[in-house]
Amino acid sequence: MEIPLKQKLFYFFPVLFCFCLPFGSLVLSGLIVLWILSSFLNISKKELKAGFLNTKLIVFYAFFFLTVISALVSSNQEEAHFSVEVKLTFLFFPYLFFCFKWPIEILKHCVISFVSGCFFACLYLIARAFLYAFNGQPDYFFYSLFSDFIHASYFAMYLIMAIVLVVTFYSNWFKTQKSVIYSSYFFISIFVTTIFLCSSKLGLISFFITMPTLIVYKFKEKLDAKRILTFIVALIILVIVAAKVLPSPFERFNSLSSNSLQNIDKTSSESTSVRILIWKESFHLIKNNFILGTNVGDANDRLREAYKQNGLTGAYDHKFNAHNQFFQTFIGLGFIGFILLLLLTFGTMFSAIKGKHFLLFIFSLLIILNFMVESMLQTSAGVLFFVFFSCFFNKVSENELVQETAYPNTNQVI
Repeated sequence: MEIPLKQKLFYFFPVLFCFCLPFGSLVLSGLIVLWILSSFLNISKKELKAGFLNTKLIVFYAFFFLTVISALVSSNQEEAHFSVEVKLTFLFFPYLFFCFKWPIEILKHCVISFVSGCFFACLYLIARAFLYAFNGQPDYFFYSLFSDFIHASYFAMYLIMAIVLVVTFYSNWFKTQKSVIYSSYFFISIFVTTIFLCSSKLGLISFFITMPTLIVYKFKEKLDAKRILTFIVALIILVIVAAKVLPSPFERFNSLSSNSLQNIDKTSSESTSVRILIWKESFHLIKNNFILGTNVGDANDRLREAYKQNGLTGAYDHKFNAHNQFFQTFIGLGFIGFILLLLLTFGTMFSAIKGKHFLLFIFSLLIILNFMVESMLQTSAGVLFFVFFSCFFNKVSENELVQETAYPNTNQVI
């Protein structure tokens, strides 16, 4: 069945958005605006009404409007405006996903577009690093110098999600197209290599937690004691070889040693162990502003005051946030905001377990791991990824996406 032009336009922008997402480009804002404008041509009163009764949409909107109210009464209006601006997709994406019909073929295009975007972003970063290395600057192969588009931790998170999508879907969608299957193996090898080059501690921890979970789920019917033992041994060998070939990512874990944790340098701005001191100050702020919080615009100012009073000069000079989204939200929005965030994370995970929705589960796991050590919702890269895929995986399950038929011809869909 031929899709009307106005619907093609509506479905075109999310596919393009998925491709551009790993590049962290300013063009993303423009694509979202165009996507919203195209939605006005496709509104159905029935779908709109059903969408606004969706529980997930209600929770997203409650969190957003609580942020707006908190921002209005904040003392630091510049920070308050930023807090609202960076969370506008809490308002837009639930509307775009839950208030409109989404053909399965379009959702498949979004998956492939995101994976392709990640792949080309990786190729660019690796080529860029080689170019710098040839000019005597090998440091561009690692961490923040390597990840040119977005923060290394977030980019590693994107790539882990891309691996999950490739492993889950490609063997089914393209089972009659062997060249695509073989290409997917190359995609995964590039993604894994790039995750190590990002040299993010959180990225590596997330990788070694989510990948075994993915493999057990994907191959659970074929697993026996022998295969499990082989997998464990292979994983250990991978870690040893990676540590020898790419020592820089693993050297960054030195800050997690017991000696470092017992002798925390308050003046440091680099050591992971400083986050423990930041979390202690965050806890005190939460305790003293438990119900209503400090307001979103004033949260970071109150943290900086605490840093200054307690000698955390490194955190103070670099204006660090709470480096934990649960703490950051509790400080700014109080108990109600914290509960809403729990519903969007742990609530989603429990719902995924109950409904046997693996993709939603592993996505929630990845988000929770990152929320534990990063204030992800303070950055556009974190918010866009979280809200888009949260809506996406609540819109459709992997069982609906994994169909027996081969992936349809692109020309028949868009």
